[in-house]
Amino acid sequence: MSAFLQDGSTVLEDSLEALLELYDELNDVLFWIKDRELRIVALNRAFADRVKREPAQILGKTDADLYYPELARVFMEDDQAIMRTGRPIRRKVELLTTSYGGIEWRTTTKLPIRNRAGEVVGTSGLSRPLIGPVEALPDQFRAFAGIVEYARTHLRDGVTVVDLAHFAGMSVSTLGRRFREHLRLAPSEFLSQLRISHACQLLADSPLNVSEIGFECGFENAAAFSRAFRMQMRLSPSAYRRGEFPG
Repeated sequence: MSAFLQDGSTVLEDSLEALLELYDELNDVLFWIKDRELRIVALNRAFADRVKREPAQILGKTDADLYYPELARVFMEDDQAIMRTGRPIRRKVELLTTSYGGIEWRTTTKLPIRNRAGEVVGTSGLSRPLIGPVEALPDQFRAFAGIVEYARTHLRDGVTVVDLAHFAGMSVSTLGRRFREHLRLAPSEFLSQLRISHACQLLADSPLNVSEIGFECGFENAAAFSRAFRMQMRLSPSAYRRGEFPG
């Protein structure tokens, strides 16, 4: 029992709904609870806003239903490790693409949820943005942040993995190791996420047509954009613009 909980208190069980409601006041903090199968069983409004769904559309879903495949894999691997070992993950620095076309550094903490027998029956988590300039990042991420920013600002030019390696002054294989080390993603996977994230923002907030949006995100033509978008989001760009998310 934590030193900050009163043994035998019934108020804790009675106040669960109020505690969950309190998390809705944390606009920049994402909060969630998952069950044994990694299905989301509780979340706050900031989480729902992040994935641009209503809470009812998220409950019962897994990360694989909500995020780009590569990103969902990373999230679920962390949850599976907690379920297997019972060890928490604290203040993990992550770089996430947002539903609004941006990228941000965040810290994530995930804890195991145990039943009265001590068995791990789920996980809970909090994710919050790192506040401050790039200089505030942990040392091992600072130089890497410049590569990420270069990718973000050159999407329209069709930036490639080779371009990133040239900018960073390293080989493609070394760049790949650096991305795996920091993000557990390949550079190509990250670029794909970045393009589709920016496309989602433009589809939601700009008057550009699908072809123009594809060009803005660095795709050669509308067909290539539509194929990539459908592969990542499991619906067409036009359906996303209309809010027709998969069930």
